[in-house]
Amino acid sequence: MIRINSITLLSVILFLFSALAGTAQDLIPTTRVSKGKLIAPELNEVSGVIASDANPGSFWMHNDSGDKARIFLVDSSANLLQIVNLEGVIAIDMEEIGKFKRDGKNYLVLGDIGDNRGLRKDIRLYILEEPVWEQGGKKENLIKSSQIQTIILNHDGRARDAEAFFIDPLDNRFYLISKREFKSIVYSTDIFQDVEKHILKPLITLPFTFVTAADISPAGDAILIKNLTNIYYWNRALNESIQHSLSKRYKRLDYQQEPQGEAITFDNSGKTFFTVSERPFGLDSYLYQYNFSKPQN
Repeated sequence: MIRINSITLLSVILFLFSALAGTAQDLIPTTRVSKGKLIAPELNEVSGVIASDANPGSFWMHNDSGDKARIFLVDSSANLLQIVNLEGVIAIDMEEIGKFKRDGKNYLVLGDIGDNRGLRKDIRLYILEEPVWEQGGKKENLIKSSQIQTIILNHDGRARDAEAFFIDPLDNRFYLISKREFKSIVYSTDIFQDVEKHILKPLITLPFTFVTAADISPAGDAILIKNLTNIYYWNRALNESIQHSLSKRYKRLDYQQEPQGEAITFDNSGKTFFTVSERPFGLDSYLYQYNFSKPQN
């Protein structure tokens, strides 16, 4: 999360930086459609979104720091369907939500990874089996602490702020992207390794900064990384590593800047993506769908 009175200045800085970093990069045309306005008062500072596998056509969202440990199921028109509370979890700075499949089950990963001042000794992931909501079901649910797995992460060196991660659907490896460095860095670790703490190792440096969100397509063949002013896109070839994919020339997707857009997700087809923003200055927040044609290379 950033201070509201710095958003405009920061956007200008990011625009200039991105222009210097990628004036020659290809721009992919998109068509943006507003799916609906977030009107539920509980959704007051959304900073993460992921398409639901267990509830097709819906999305899981969460708020930024200051909220309780909870996630929200929202339909494709931005209507709140259910609030899911996480028992025993103390939220510090929730910044991203992801997903993976394992042994035929769908799981969500809630990332308490924000660290604005770079002081946290560790950051944490909370893994839970994805809840299934039935039409007309209860508006609030509770996931017991016994059903939540906690993963403790440490950076290899000093602490770093982050708001973005994704999990590769091909091998379930975890990738986190730093935010406040001059150029954002991608870190990686195996979160399923049976160790007390998982060390995030630097993998590759990106040619832009202030990353606020990321996602990978369900097939693992495309990657999205977003900051406040741009959305960057990479195709991923068959049997290609994430590191190799992100080392290639990126393309930018045509993006209409939101008030404070910090969330992005592919849909379950991988052919379109959605964004949602926080509500700075009391501005409205919308669920936007972006349609585009996948580039050939």
